[in-house]
Amino acid sequence: MPRLQEEGSGPVHGFWMSTVGSARPTETGTVHQPTGLDLAMKLHYIKAVYIYLAEMTRDLTVMHVKETFFTVFDQISWITGRLRRRDSGRPFIKCNDCGTRVVESQCDLTVDEWLCVPDRSVDESLVYHQPVGPELAYSPLIYIQMTRYKCGGLALGLSWAHIMGDPFSLSHIFSLWTRALAGEVIYCPQTSGSRRGFPKPNSTGKEPNSIKQVDPVGDLWVAPNKTKMTTYSFKVTVNDIKTNFPAKGFEFEILSGIVWKCIAKARGDSEPVTITIVRSDPNELKPRAVRNCQMISSVHVDFSVAEANLEEIVKSIGEATDERFWIDEIGERDDGVLDFVVYGAELTFVDLTQVDFYEAKIRETSPVSVYCNVQGIGDEGAVVILPAAKEGERVVTVTLPEAEMDKVKCELKKCGLITPLVNGGG
Repeated sequence: MPRLQEEGSGPVHGFWMSTVGSARPTETGTVHQPTGLDLAMKLHYIKAVYIYLAEMTRDLTVMHVKETFFTVFDQISWITGRLRRRDSGRPFIKCNDCGTRVVESQCDLTVDEWLCVPDRSVDESLVYHQPVGPELAYSPLIYIQMTRYKCGGLALGLSWAHIMGDPFSLSHIFSLWTRALAGEVIYCPQTSGSRRGFPKPNSTGKEPNSIKQVDPVGDLWVAPNKTKMTTYSFKVTVNDIKTNFPAKGFEFEILSGIVWKCIAKARGDSEPVTITIVRSDPNELKPRAVRNCQMISSVHVDFSVAEANLEEIVKSIGEATDERFWIDEIGERDDGVLDFVVYGAELTFVDLTQVDFYEAKIRETSPVSVYCNVQGIGDEGAVVILPAAKEGERVVTVTLPEAEMDKVKCELKKCGLITPLVNGGG
């Protein structure tokens, strides 16, 4: 029987929880072994929300959703598993053990009313999230929230433990689900059990900048913060970026350079001169398995970002150094029992502009909005950039210490990046 959750005080309420798993049990003793890179990501989670209009989803029931996820989980049974520890303390996943939690909720607004809010970080209320732990054996790695709008529209929100795979894996799994819903025969390659080889950088072997060891968290996998974090999201157009911020480079590098400069100005003497870039591996081929294969690179400059011209900043971002080899090595230390933060260890920019979020079609129709962000961001903050529903638009989601967010918004307005989109408001 599903159990009733405590109702929220906002427009989203009435939470009922049930379970979905794989239709076929795996052999007894089947396990999935996380790599060093997987273990380095274990305090992070990905949140994604797909919103569909009523015409596509009015008659889509929770049973339809569950039955189709059965098909997906049959392909990758370990993502419905539960974590355990070996005698050494190293985590592993016991396959096909207990399933995924499905949460049903209602929203008192229509889809159009919900989407009227410019700051899309409100979509976080459409993702039911619980961290892994403190009892590993009872903690799902995925939560799926179905929120029905009063117009009949539907939001599907996913909370995804990053130890399983990167944001590109989450998008891939959700797209597989929509294809299965359409009656297609789906296939997902199995994740290799061997360690993946990442290119070894030509460096002196110093510790990578993009990962930070934190004090042990035990079996409650929550990234520690010294300050309260807050999130703000806005849209920009590629045309406005090219017109108002002329610089040589790809749109992600230019947009990241603009935001980096604004944050540097807001922080003053403590401006960040080292950042992390997370993006898809250009050598990764499709179809892909579920795994952490995202490129994690570091950028360090010896000049003031606040005073530098945009061209110089963008050039430095384009010269980022891939640090996955060292992160994978560090994740294996002490047999994988140490705890780390990657997102927010340094100010982190996440490039999701190449993710096909809007290919996740129901009845041959794309979602009207997609939101994606990271849970468990360190104190230096993170900026996630992804495509919007309209071609040529991008969604920028900024997570920073609460005490500096207003200063950063002010700098974003001064440079003209958000003024047209928030009607002069914050």
